[in-house]
This record gives sequence, structure tokens and C-alpha cells, in this order.
Amino acid sequence: MIELAILGALKERPMHGYELKKRLSTMLGHFWQISFGSLYPALKRLEANDAIEKAYTVKEKTRNRYVYRITKKGNELFEKMISEPGTSAEIADAEKFNLRMAFFRYMEPEARLWTLERRRAYLQEKLNEMRRLKKSSKDKDADAYRAGLFRHRIEIAEADISWLNELIERERQQINLEQKMTERKRKRKSRKEVDKFGLNAEEAEGKVSATNV
Repeated sequence: MIELAILGALKERPMHGYELKKRLSTMLGHFWQISFGSLYPALKRLEANDAIEKAYTVKEKTRNRYVYRITKKGNELFEKMISEPGTSAEIADAEKFNLRMAFFRYMEPEARLWTLERRRAYLQEKLNEMRRLKKSSKDKDADAYRAGLFRHRIEIAEADISWLNELIERERQQINLEQKMTERKRKRKSRKEVDKFGLNAEEAEGKVSATNV
């Protein structure tokens, strides 16, 4: 997943390693931490696969830094990675789901909707399970801290599902809007073709009439 994050960040602009780590920390730091120990090996792997390249160097203080940029192959790899359906494990893993969502704008609306609905279904299943456990627990409220933690987990799941509901509804509206716009364009194109055909038919008829005269 770190390769996805690097390519996504480099789609914005070329960056050197330190700058890239800083950018990723700003973008993803609230839910995912990246270290130099994982960043530089990933950069080397991507460079070896021609997904990124050293564009130029910049001098900062006493050292030169390589500035990386994404290549055509890297863009293709990113598009493939972001458009691939996430596995059940990735959908269940909050960090991996959030990382994918950080680059949602590069996904097709239908793919975004599908991913959001799968995440919601997973959370709803977990929420139902927690509610069943809470209802069937024989020692409920025996430990106030444990009971409070359990209640907190339920509230987080409920809040996440509510948030996903809003996102899903927004995606559906966007998809419907795009479908309507596509249909309007298709109808306008059809009308133009009909009008053009009618005009051509009139011209042909006029030529025939002139010949007969």
C-alpha cells in the first residue's frame, strides 16, 4: 500500500524523499504513519520498475537530494492499483481503507460507490455483532471501564456508518446526474443526426426535381 501512497503523492508534483515523507504525513498522518525505513526501499522498488524516476537534484544545506517524479508507467500502475477492487481484508482494515479513500478522486464514481458500500456492510455486520454481545452479556456493567469502552466502540461504528451513508448518497446522486447528462448528450446527438439526414434527403429530392425539369 505504501507504493500507492507514493505514486498518489507524486501525481501532484515531483518531490524528494524528505519532502515526500512530509507530504504523506500531512495527507495521511491522522491515520497512517510512514517512516524513512519504509519510504526509501519503496522508492527504490518503484524506480527499479520504472514507475518513478530521478528528475533532478536540489541542494539543501550540505547535501544533494534526488527529486522523484512519476512516469507514464507509474501513472498506469497507480490507475491499476486504485481501480482494483479492495480485498475483504483491505476493506476491513481501517488504515488500508482510509489510504485508498485518500485518493478517491482518481477513482470512477461506480468504483467509489462499490468500495463505500462494502465498507458499510462490513461495519454494519460488526455493529450488529457488538449489539448482540451487549444484549446477551450476563455480566454487563460489572466493570464500568470495560462497559464504557464497549459502548464507545459501538458509538464509533454507528458514527462511521452514518458518515458512509452520507458519502454513498452523494455518490449515487453524482452517478445519476452523470447518467442524465450522458442521456441528454445522446439525445442531442440523435436529433442532430435526424436533422442532418432530413436536410440531406431534402437536398437529394431537390436535385432529382431539378434533373426531371
